[in-house]
Amino acid sequence: MNKTYTESFVVRATDCDKYRRMRLDALFIAMQEGGERHALALGAGYDAMMARGLFFVLARIHVTTQRAPRCGEEVLHTTWPGVANRFFCPRYHVFTLRDGTPLAAAGALWVMLDVQERRIVSPQKIDLGFPDNSDLPAPIALPTRLPSLGDAQKSFSRTPVFSEFDVNGHVNNTKYIAWLCDTLGSEAMNGMYIGDLTAGYEREIRSEAPLRLSLSRDDAAFSFLVASEAGEKHFAAGGTLRQEA
Repeated sequence: MNKTYTESFVVRATDCDKYRRMRLDALFIAMQEGGERHALALGAGYDAMMARGLFFVLARIHVTTQRAPRCGEEVLHTTWPGVANRFFCPRYHVFTLRDGTPLAAAGALWVMLDVQERRIVSPQKIDLGFPDNSDLPAPIALPTRLPSLGDAQKSFSRTPVFSEFDVNGHVNNTKYIAWLCDTLGSEAMNGMYIGDLTAGYEREIRSEAPLRLSLSRDDAAFSFLVASEAGEKHFAAGGTLRQEA
C-alpha cells in the first residue's frame, strides 16, 4: 500500500493570474484532484464512498506558500493522509520544483458526511483502509482554530452561479479561495501573494442565494468572511500577504 502519492504537472496558462503565477484557487484544485487520485488508489475514491452513502468535505485548511508556482514550471505534488481522530481525516500536501525547491505546503482537515442527512460521520466508525502514516512527519501544522475577524472594511454581495457548484451539490471549496483573491483585488496582489492562510468551511452553500463577502486589511494581514444575508457564516479565512521575489 502506497503511504504517499506523488504526481507532477506543468503549470498551465489557464491556471495563472495576470502576473503569470499559479492562482491559489488553482493550487487548491491540484490538492483536491491529487488527493482524490490517492484516495482512489486506497479504495476510498468518490464513487466508492458514495456507494457507502458517504462523501468527504473540507472543513479546515492551513496553507503556507514560499513561492508561487509559475507558468510553464513543472511541479511535484506529494500528498498523504494523516492520522484520523474522532471527527477529522487529515491530509497533507507538499509542492516543490523538480530540483527540490520548496513552493508550498498544506495541512487539511476533512470530515465525512452522510449523503442523505448531511451529518458528520466519525472516521473511527468506518474502516477506510488508509495506511498507518503516524511515522511520517507533518510538513505544516494542522489548523486548530479559525483566525479572528476584524471589522469589515470592504463588503459586497455575490450570488453563486451554476459553474461554482460541484458533484456534491454545493459550492466547491476552491471557489471560496477565488472569491478571496477577487476581493483582495489586483492592487493588493501586485507583487504580493498569499503567504499564509488558515480557512474554515462552516456551512455548505447549496443554493443560488445572495451572499455577503467581507474583507478586513491591516497592512499585509487580512481576514475574509462569506455569510448569508441573514448572517449565517459559510466560510472564514485569515492570513498574510507575502512579497514575491
